[in-house]
Amino acid sequence: MWGSRGSVSRFHRPRLSDVIAIAIAFSGLAGGPAAAVEMYEIGLPQPVSSLRDGADGAFVMVGEIEFKLEACETPAGVCLQTIPRDSYSRHVPSNALPDGFIAMAESGDIRNAWYGQPTDRYAHGVLGDAIEGGSLVAVTADGKKSEFVLPEDQVFEDITPRIYDLDGDGTNEIITIRSSQAGGSALVLYGIRAGELMELGASSENGQGKRWLSVAGVVDDGEGPATVYAVRTPHIGGRLFSLTYENGTVTEENDIAGNVSNHVIGSRELGMSAVGDFDGDGASDLVLPSQDRMRLRFTLSDMPDIAMPDRIDHAIVIVNGRIVTATRDGMLLVVAP
Repeated sequence: MWGSRGSVSRFHRPRLSDVIAIAIAFSGLAGGPAAAVEMYEIGLPQPVSSLRDGADGAFVMVGEIEFKLEACETPAGVCLQTIPRDSYSRHVPSNALPDGFIAMAESGDIRNAWYGQPTDRYAHGVLGDAIEGGSLVAVTADGKKSEFVLPEDQVFEDITPRIYDLDGDGTNEIITIRSSQAGGSALVLYGIRAGELMELGASSENGQGKRWLSVAGVVDDGEGPATVYAVRTPHIGGRLFSLTYENGTVTEENDIAGNVSNHVIGSRELGMSAVGDFDGDGASDLVLPSQDRMRLRFTLSDMPDIAMPDRIDHAIVIVNGRIVTATRDGMLLVVAP
């Protein structure tokens, strides 16, 4: 595990000698007039390539090498731990969506899901290419595979589906982003019923073709159904909305917050938001960037925004109760709200 040292007196980039020694240097930064917080930059030998969060922890890619983010006894509270090179291999089969990944669940009926039948029939390219999913594939705990094929005027404008038991009944739902030529994107839920994969419900569409949305997270307080949050048109005036699923019915709430964005147009990064208890009140909150990606916003509470030193371009993950993200130039930041 990399060591650490630093000062909390001001924000600065690590000196070249710090980088060569592969030491982690920390510096504090006030969050601007909106909030005073502790913020640390972790000095790295190369810029951050990507961040990801999963059931097995949070990870950061530095150049071509991936490290696990671990809690540690340093001012930042986060250190980088080396991991085996082949520790992350979840790419879908070769005949599925290029650069897609398999969603995994450890319990419930649906254990795996991915997008199949790649197609170029929806020429939008919001995720960096013109190839989208034409079908959704699910595999159950007993190994049965089911596929839901979309009509020709629709695609899954997404990379990896999400598996979650939203209504708490012991069976899983699959959360997807589906786009149509006429109406743009909608948040759509699928599940296994009578042994077949089928649509369970959907949000309203964005109103016209090539108007996208990005999933922000699932908030589950343990009482009642979980809530899926997403951002409509994150590149042009992002607006937060939610969807719940209970007793076979979806309920939609719109315009929960404005001035938010959890995606950079043309990027394949879909993890630019996170769920956690950031103010210690026992309730889950959602953190995601402002529209200009220069602030962290807490849209489900009255916590003030946190100003960032540069635009956020990478995923947001939670480690040891702290927010970890990276800027467009690859600076790795740890924020203690």
